[in-house]
Amino acid sequence: MPSPSRVWAGGPSVPLVTPFHADETIDFDALGKQAVRLAKAGMGIVLLGTNGEASHLSNEERKQATVVVRKALDDAGFSDAPLLVGTGGGSAATTIQITKEAAEAGATHSIVITPGYFAFMMGKDREAIKAFFRKVFDESPIPVMIYNFPGAAAGIDLNSDEINELADHPNCFGVKLTCAMIGKGHRIAAYTQSPEYLAKKGTYLQSVTATGNFQVLPGFSESTLPALLSRHTGCITGTGNCIPKTIRRLWDTSVAGLKGDANALAEALTLQDRVAEADWTIVKAGIQGTKYFLDHYVEKGLGGSARLPLGLVPDAIKKMIENDLKEAWEFEQSL
Repeated sequence: MPSPSRVWAGGPSVPLVTPFHADETIDFDALGKQAVRLAKAGMGIVLLGTNGEASHLSNEERKQATVVVRKALDDAGFSDAPLLVGTGGGSAATTIQITKEAAEAGATHSIVITPGYFAFMMGKDREAIKAFFRKVFDESPIPVMIYNFPGAAAGIDLNSDEINELADHPNCFGVKLTCAMIGKGHRIAAYTQSPEYLAKKGTYLQSVTATGNFQVLPGFSESTLPALLSRHTGCITGTGNCIPKTIRRLWDTSVAGLKGDANALAEALTLQDRVAEADWTIVKAGIQGTKYFLDHYVEKGLGGSARLPLGLVPDAIKKMIENDLKEAWEFEQSL
Protein backbone atom coordinates (compact mmCIF):
# COMPACT_ATOMS: atom_id res chain seq x y z
CA MET A 1 0.00 0.00 0.00
CA PRO A 2 1.44 3.42 -0.94
CA SER A 3 2.11 6.01 1.71
CA PRO A 4 -0.73 8.55 2.18
CA SER A 5 1.33 11.26 0.42
CA ARG A 6 1.66 9.18 -2.75
CA VAL A 7 -1.98 8.63 -3.63
CA TRP A 8 -3.04 8.68 -7.26
CA ALA A 9 -4.18 12.21 -8.00
CA GLY A 10 -6.64 11.65 -10.84
CA GLY A 11 -6.83 14.18 -13.67
CA PRO A 12 -4.55 14.00 -16.72
CA SER A 13 -1.50 11.73 -16.84
CA VAL A 14 1.17 10.89 -19.41
CA PRO A 15 2.59 7.53 -20.48
CA LEU A 16 6.26 8.34 -21.04
CA VAL A 17 8.11 7.13 -24.10
CA THR A 18 11.31 5.21 -23.46
CA PRO A 19 14.17 6.96 -25.29
CA PHE A 20 16.79 4.71 -26.86
CA HIS A 21 20.23 5.54 -28.19
CA ALA A 22 21.01 4.60 -31.78
CA ASP A 23 22.35 1.25 -30.53
CA GLU A 24 18.97 0.61 -28.82
CA THR A 25 20.28 0.96 -25.26
CA ILE A 26 18.09 3.06 -22.97
CA ASP A 27 18.94 6.73 -22.55
CA PHE A 28 18.17 6.92 -18.83
CA ASP A 29 19.17 10.59 -18.57
CA ALA A 30 16.58 11.53 -21.19
CA LEU A 31 13.97 9.37 -19.45
CA GLY A 32 14.52 11.18 -16.16
CA LYS A 33 14.29 14.56 -17.92
CA GLN A 34 10.97 13.55 -19.47
CA ALA A 35 9.48 12.67 -16.11
CA VAL A 36 10.52 15.94 -14.48
CA ARG A 37 9.34 18.05 -17.42
CA LEU A 38 5.90 16.45 -17.34
CA ALA A 39 5.58 16.59 -13.55
CA LYS A 40 6.36 20.31 -13.69
CA ALA A 41 3.51 20.69 -16.19
CA GLY A 42 1.11 19.20 -13.64
CA MET A 43 0.74 15.78 -15.22
CA GLY A 44 0.69 12.40 -13.52
CA ILE A 45 3.51 10.05 -14.51
CA VAL A 46 2.89 6.66 -16.12
CA LEU A 47 5.96 4.58 -16.91
CA LEU A 48 6.43 1.52 -19.10
CA GLY A 49 3.10 1.39 -20.82
CA THR A 50 2.49 0.91 -24.53
CA ASN A 51 4.14 4.25 -25.33
CA GLY A 52 7.09 3.17 -23.22
CA GLU A 53 7.65 0.02 -25.29
CA ALA A 54 7.51 -2.08 -22.13
CA SER A 55 7.26 -5.28 -24.15
CA HIS A 56 10.66 -4.43 -25.68
CA LEU A 57 12.41 -4.23 -22.30
CA SER A 58 13.96 -6.92 -20.15
CA ASN A 59 12.88 -7.28 -16.54
CA GLU A 60 16.16 -5.72 -15.43
CA GLU A 61 15.65 -2.74 -17.76
CA ARG A 62 12.15 -2.26 -16.40
CA LYS A 63 13.46 -2.17 -12.85
CA GLN A 64 16.24 0.25 -13.74
CA ALA A 65 13.85 2.56 -15.59
CA THR A 66 11.60 2.67 -12.52
CA VAL A 67 14.54 3.42 -10.22
CA VAL A 68 15.73 6.22 -12.52
CA VAL A 69 12.33 7.91 -12.83
CA ARG A 70 11.59 7.65 -9.12
CA LYS A 71 14.96 9.23 -8.28
CA ALA A 72 14.52 11.96 -10.90
CA LEU A 73 11.14 12.91 -9.46
CA ASP A 74 12.43 12.85 -5.89
CA ASP A 75 15.50 14.93 -6.74
CA ALA A 76 13.35 17.53 -8.53
CA GLY A 77 11.08 18.04 -5.53
CA PHE A 78 8.31 15.61 -6.53
CA SER A 79 8.93 13.05 -3.81
CA ASP A 80 5.20 12.96 -3.06
CA ALA A 81 4.27 12.22 -6.67
CA PRO A 82 2.84 8.74 -7.27
CA LEU A 83 4.36 6.58 -10.00
CA LEU A 84 2.12 4.30 -12.04
CA VAL A 85 4.16 1.58 -13.76
CA GLY A 86 3.12 -0.91 -16.42
CA THR A 87 3.85 -4.42 -15.15
CA GLY A 88 1.99 -6.64 -17.58
CA GLY A 89 3.53 -9.93 -18.69
CA GLY A 90 2.57 -12.99 -20.66
CA SER A 91 1.28 -14.90 -17.63
CA ALA A 92 -0.05 -14.19 -14.16
CA ALA A 93 3.17 -15.50 -12.59
CA THR A 94 5.38 -13.26 -14.75
CA THR A 95 3.12 -10.25 -14.19
CA ILE A 96 3.23 -10.75 -10.42
CA GLN A 97 7.03 -11.00 -10.48
CA ILE A 98 7.36 -7.82 -12.57
CA THR A 99 4.90 -6.02 -10.28
CA LYS A 100 6.81 -6.95 -7.14
CA GLU A 101 10.08 -5.80 -8.73
CA ALA A 102 8.45 -2.52 -9.78
CA ALA A 103 7.25 -1.90 -6.23
CA GLU A 104 10.75 -2.53 -4.89
CA ALA A 105 12.11 -0.06 -7.47
CA GLY A 106 9.74 2.76 -6.47
CA ALA A 107 6.40 2.20 -8.20
CA THR A 108 3.42 3.15 -6.04
CA HIS A 109 0.74 1.82 -8.40
CA SER A 110 0.66 -0.75 -11.21
CA ILE A 111 -1.22 -0.92 -14.51
CA VAL A 112 -1.70 -4.36 -16.09
CA ILE A 113 -2.83 -5.18 -19.62
CA THR A 114 -4.69 -8.35 -20.60
CA PRO A 115 -2.17 -10.86 -21.99
CA GLY A 116 -2.89 -11.32 -25.69
CA TYR A 117 -0.44 -13.91 -26.97
CA PHE A 118 -2.85 -16.83 -26.51
CA ALA A 119 -5.94 -14.89 -27.58
CA PHE A 120 -6.60 -17.52 -30.23
CA MET A 121 -7.07 -20.04 -27.40
CA MET A 122 -8.31 -18.09 -24.39
CA GLY A 123 -9.81 -14.95 -25.90
CA LYS A 124 -13.31 -16.35 -25.44
CA ASP A 125 -12.59 -17.81 -21.99
CA ARG A 126 -13.76 -14.82 -20.02
CA GLU A 127 -13.50 -16.64 -16.69
CA ALA A 128 -9.80 -17.33 -17.33
CA ILE A 129 -9.20 -13.68 -18.13
CA LYS A 130 -10.89 -12.58 -14.92
CA ALA A 131 -8.97 -15.23 -12.99
CA PHE A 132 -5.73 -13.78 -14.37
CA PHE A 133 -6.54 -10.33 -13.02
CA ARG A 134 -7.76 -11.62 -9.66
CA LYS A 135 -4.55 -13.57 -9.13
CA VAL A 136 -2.50 -10.47 -9.93
CA PHE A 137 -4.67 -8.36 -7.60
CA ASP A 138 -4.28 -10.95 -4.84
CA GLU A 139 -0.49 -11.04 -4.99
CA SER A 140 0.46 -7.50 -5.96
CA PRO A 141 2.02 -5.46 -3.13
CA ILE A 142 0.70 -2.24 -4.71
CA PRO A 143 -2.73 -1.18 -6.06
CA VAL A 144 -3.45 -2.36 -9.61
CA MET A 145 -5.22 -0.66 -12.50
CA ILE A 146 -6.75 -2.67 -15.35
CA TYR A 147 -5.47 -1.68 -18.80
CA ASN A 148 -8.11 -2.41 -21.44
CA PHE A 149 -6.47 -1.95 -24.83
CA PRO A 150 -7.80 -4.42 -27.43
CA GLY A 151 -5.32 -3.20 -30.03
CA ALA A 152 -2.39 -4.34 -27.89
CA ALA A 153 -4.11 -7.46 -26.50
CA ALA A 154 -4.85 -9.31 -29.74
CA GLY A 155 -8.38 -7.90 -29.80
CA ILE A 156 -9.44 -8.94 -26.28
CA ASP A 157 -11.84 -6.25 -25.08
CA LEU A 158 -13.23 -6.33 -21.56
CA ASN A 159 -16.81 -5.13 -21.31
CA SER A 160 -18.29 -3.00 -18.53
CA ASP A 161 -19.87 -5.98 -16.74
CA GLU A 162 -16.50 -7.73 -16.52
CA ILE A 163 -14.65 -4.60 -15.42
CA ASN A 164 -17.28 -3.83 -12.78
CA GLU A 165 -16.93 -7.36 -11.47
CA LEU A 166 -13.15 -7.01 -11.27
CA ALA A 167 -13.50 -3.54 -9.71
CA ASP A 168 -14.98 -5.18 -6.62
CA HIS A 169 -11.59 -6.68 -5.78
CA PRO A 170 -9.95 -4.96 -2.79
CA ASN A 171 -6.68 -4.29 -4.66
CA CYS A 172 -8.08 -2.92 -7.93
CA PHE A 173 -8.17 0.88 -8.04
CA GLY A 174 -9.05 1.78 -11.62
CA VAL A 175 -9.21 1.08 -15.33
CA LYS A 176 -7.64 2.71 -18.37
CA LEU A 177 -9.94 2.43 -21.39
CA THR A 178 -7.96 2.62 -24.62
CA CYS A 179 -11.01 1.34 -26.42
CA ALA A 180 -12.47 4.81 -27.07
CA MET A 181 -15.84 3.93 -25.53
CA ILE A 182 -17.25 6.75 -23.41
CA GLY A 183 -20.44 4.80 -22.75
CA LYS A 184 -18.51 1.88 -21.30
CA GLY A 185 -16.62 4.27 -19.05
CA HIS A 186 -19.85 5.92 -17.97
CA ARG A 187 -21.35 2.59 -16.91
CA ILE A 188 -18.20 1.71 -14.95
CA ALA A 189 -18.05 5.12 -13.31
CA ALA A 190 -21.74 5.05 -12.40
CA TYR A 191 -21.27 1.67 -10.72
CA THR A 192 -18.03 2.52 -8.91
CA GLN A 193 -19.37 5.88 -7.72
CA SER A 194 -22.59 4.38 -6.37
CA PRO A 195 -23.23 4.49 -2.61
CA GLU A 196 -23.26 0.69 -2.50
CA TYR A 197 -19.82 0.41 -4.09
CA LEU A 198 -18.31 3.18 -1.99
CA ALA A 199 -19.63 1.49 1.15
CA LYS A 200 -17.54 -1.56 0.19
CA LYS A 201 -14.36 0.17 -1.00
CA GLY A 202 -14.50 3.77 0.14
CA THR A 203 -11.80 3.51 2.81
CA TYR A 204 -9.46 1.66 0.46
CA LEU A 205 -9.95 4.15 -2.37
CA GLN A 206 -9.28 7.08 -0.07
CA SER A 207 -5.94 5.51 0.79
CA VAL A 208 -4.81 5.12 -2.83
CA THR A 209 -6.52 7.91 -4.82
CA ALA A 210 -6.75 11.58 -3.97
CA THR A 211 -10.35 11.76 -5.19
CA GLY A 212 -11.47 8.71 -3.23
CA ASN A 213 -12.92 7.36 -6.48
CA PHE A 214 -12.24 4.26 -8.53
CA GLN A 215 -10.26 5.70 -11.43
CA VAL A 216 -11.98 5.55 -14.83
CA LEU A 217 -9.55 6.91 -17.41
CA PRO A 218 -9.88 7.14 -21.18
CA GLY A 219 -6.66 6.45 -23.07
CA PHE A 220 -6.99 9.60 -25.16
CA SER A 221 -7.28 13.31 -24.40
CA GLU A 222 -9.49 13.94 -27.43
CA SER A 223 -12.51 13.15 -25.24
CA THR A 224 -11.50 14.90 -22.01
CA LEU A 225 -14.50 17.22 -21.67
CA PRO A 226 -17.20 14.70 -22.66
CA ALA A 227 -15.51 12.00 -20.56
CA LEU A 228 -15.52 14.27 -17.52
CA LEU A 229 -19.22 14.88 -18.08
CA SER A 230 -19.61 11.09 -18.12
CA ARG A 231 -18.10 10.73 -14.64
CA HIS A 232 -14.55 9.79 -15.74
CA THR A 233 -11.83 10.81 -13.31
CA GLY A 234 -8.97 11.79 -15.63
CA CYS A 235 -7.16 10.48 -18.69
CA ILE A 236 -3.87 8.85 -19.63
CA THR A 237 -2.80 10.45 -22.88
CA GLY A 238 0.25 9.94 -25.07
CA THR A 239 -0.31 13.41 -26.49
CA GLY A 240 0.58 14.71 -23.05
CA ASN A 241 4.20 14.00 -23.95
CA CYS A 242 3.92 16.78 -26.51
CA ILE A 243 1.55 19.41 -25.11
CA PRO A 244 1.23 18.68 -21.37
CA LYS A 245 0.40 22.21 -20.24
CA THR A 246 -2.38 22.48 -22.82
CA ILE A 247 -3.96 19.24 -21.65
CA ARG A 248 -3.59 20.22 -18.00
CA ARG A 249 -5.36 23.50 -18.77
CA LEU A 250 -8.08 21.64 -20.67
CA TRP A 251 -8.70 19.47 -17.63
CA ASP A 252 -8.75 22.36 -15.17
CA THR A 253 -11.08 24.52 -17.28
CA SER A 254 -13.36 21.53 -17.93
CA VAL A 255 -13.68 20.87 -14.21
CA ALA A 256 -14.39 24.53 -13.49
CA GLY A 257 -16.80 24.77 -16.40
CA LEU A 258 -18.84 21.78 -15.34
CA LYS A 259 -19.06 23.29 -11.85
CA GLY A 260 -20.83 26.32 -13.34
CA ASP A 261 -18.10 28.70 -14.53
CA ALA A 262 -19.41 29.71 -17.96
CA ASN A 263 -16.17 31.39 -19.03
CA ALA A 264 -14.15 28.34 -18.10
CA LEU A 265 -16.52 26.08 -20.01
CA ALA A 266 -16.21 28.24 -23.11
CA GLU A 267 -12.42 28.05 -22.88
CA ALA A 268 -12.60 24.29 -22.32
CA LEU A 269 -14.63 23.85 -25.51
CA THR A 270 -12.03 25.77 -27.49
CA LEU A 271 -9.19 23.84 -25.88
CA GLN A 272 -10.97 20.54 -26.56
CA ASP A 273 -11.10 21.44 -30.26
CA ARG A 274 -7.36 22.06 -30.21
CA VAL A 275 -6.50 18.93 -28.25
CA ALA A 276 -8.75 16.68 -30.32
CA GLU A 277 -6.87 17.67 -33.47
CA ALA A 278 -3.47 17.22 -31.83
CA ASP A 279 -4.49 13.87 -30.35
CA TRP A 280 -5.51 12.56 -33.76
CA THR A 281 -2.21 13.65 -35.27
CA ILE A 282 -0.27 11.84 -32.53
CA VAL A 283 -2.39 8.71 -32.97
CA LYS A 284 -1.48 8.70 -36.67
CA ALA A 285 2.17 9.46 -35.88
CA GLY A 286 2.51 6.63 -33.37
CA ILE A 287 5.28 6.08 -30.85
CA GLN A 288 8.07 6.95 -33.27
CA GLY A 289 6.25 10.13 -34.27
CA THR A 290 5.82 11.13 -30.63
CA LYS A 291 9.55 10.68 -30.13
CA TYR A 292 10.24 12.77 -33.22
CA PHE A 293 8.04 15.56 -31.85
CA LEU A 294 10.06 15.62 -28.63
CA ASP A 295 13.36 15.68 -30.51
CA HIS A 296 12.20 18.28 -33.03
CA TYR A 297 10.28 20.70 -30.81
CA VAL A 298 11.35 20.15 -27.19
CA GLU A 299 14.95 18.91 -26.92
CA LYS A 300 17.13 16.85 -29.22
CA GLY A 301 17.50 13.33 -27.84
CA LEU A 302 14.58 13.62 -25.42
CA GLY A 303 12.51 11.18 -27.49
CA GLY A 304 15.32 9.17 -29.00
CA SER A 305 15.00 6.10 -31.15
CA ALA A 306 12.62 3.15 -30.90
CA ARG A 307 13.51 -0.52 -30.69
CA LEU A 308 12.89 -2.86 -33.57
CA PRO A 309 10.44 -4.02 -34.78
CA LEU A 310 9.33 -0.39 -34.48
CA GLY A 311 11.14 1.23 -37.36
CA LEU A 312 12.41 4.67 -38.25
CA VAL A 313 10.10 7.66 -38.57
CA PRO A 314 8.96 7.99 -42.21
CA ASP A 315 9.52 11.37 -43.83
CA ALA A 316 5.76 11.73 -44.34
CA ILE A 317 5.19 11.45 -40.58
CA LYS A 318 7.92 13.99 -39.88
CA LYS A 319 6.30 16.43 -42.30
CA MET A 320 2.85 15.83 -40.76
CA ILE A 321 4.19 16.57 -37.27
CA GLU A 322 6.03 19.69 -38.38
CA ASN A 323 2.99 21.01 -40.25
CA ASP A 324 0.03 19.84 -38.19
CA LEU A 325 1.45 20.35 -34.69
CA LYS A 326 3.29 23.63 -35.19
CA GLU A 327 0.35 25.72 -33.97
CA ALA A 328 -0.29 23.36 -31.04
CA TRP A 329 3.34 23.72 -29.97
CA GLU A 330 3.24 27.51 -30.26
CA PHE A 331 0.15 27.57 -28.03
CA GLU A 332 1.83 25.21 -25.57
CA GLN A 333 4.79 27.56 -25.28
CA SER A 334 2.43 30.48 -24.53
CA LEU A 335 1.16 28.81 -21.34
